Amino acid sequence: MANISFIQYEMKSGEQKLSEALYLRGFFVEENKGIFSLVNGSEQDVKELKWLLEQCEIPVMWNDDKFQLLVNHLPTEKVSEIIHFAGRDHPVGMESYHFMWRSFVTRRFGIRISTLDNCPYTVMMAKALNIAGIVTLCGCNGHGKHQPNIRLSGVYNGIWFSIIQEEYLADLSLHYRWNFEFHKNTNAAYILAKKEKMEDWDMIKVLADCEKMSNVLLNHAEGIRALKKQCFKRNMKEKAEAMRIAGDLKGLYHWMKNIVEEQLSRGEKSLKFKRIS
Repeated sequence: MANISFIQYEMKSGEQKLSEALYLRGFFVEENKGIFSLVNGSEQDVKELKWLLEQCEIPVMWNDDKFQLLVNHLPTEKVSEIIHFAGRDHPVGMESYHFMWRSFVTRRFGIRISTLDNCPYTVMMAKALNIAGIVTLCGCNGHGKHQPNIRLSGVYNGIWFSIIQEEYLADLSLHYRWNFEFHKNTNAAYILAKKEKMEDWDMIKVLADCEKMSNVLLNHAEGIRALKKQCFKRNMKEKAEAMRIAGDLKGLYHWMKNIVEEQLSRGEKSLKFKRIS
């Protein structure tokens, strides 16, 4: 008997396949009557997307920053080529402001990162985190050899992710465990994937996990940004910085968590979405 899922996928239009492939590679596009455009895309995003489609020989026609697909059917191998398109080596630096409480509380959105510099599979998660206001520097899929990871901008964003994970992502069924870790010797904050000891890394599972988490973050990015704005203020700097400098991450987590819980208990529960299993 033919695989029903495969048949359903093959029956999709070229536009649907292209939209899904670009999303999984970290290009968030919307399609309206055959016309594609990047959602809040920058000039760099447009430039990189044009280059990617050229490299993959996808027949499109551009009109300024919008484009349309010139064929009705998109072969599966082209979809795969887009999704798995390799990232590029690039430097990732940390500036002093990345560690500061003031930067954490005043920044509404994250930062813009290069989609094509970053690894496939994890880049959509890195970009979704930035859209949700959790400042993220880059993502690495581990290349099947080491832990897939997302690098965050300092410890405050790392702890904030942990709180958001508990409030928003806890009920997701994922292949791996994704947890925040802070490396004190390098002051680096990561979301690290963890597997069973004898298990191999599976890039398709990494992709599936990042897609599920990204869907939630993007669907509720506005609420997450609003919750952060309501909870954390610049006048909290002295207490926050004292715990960070002392290395009291446990205390810092519980302090931030309590602030969030108090805010939600004061009638801001509408900012929480219905958990997706």
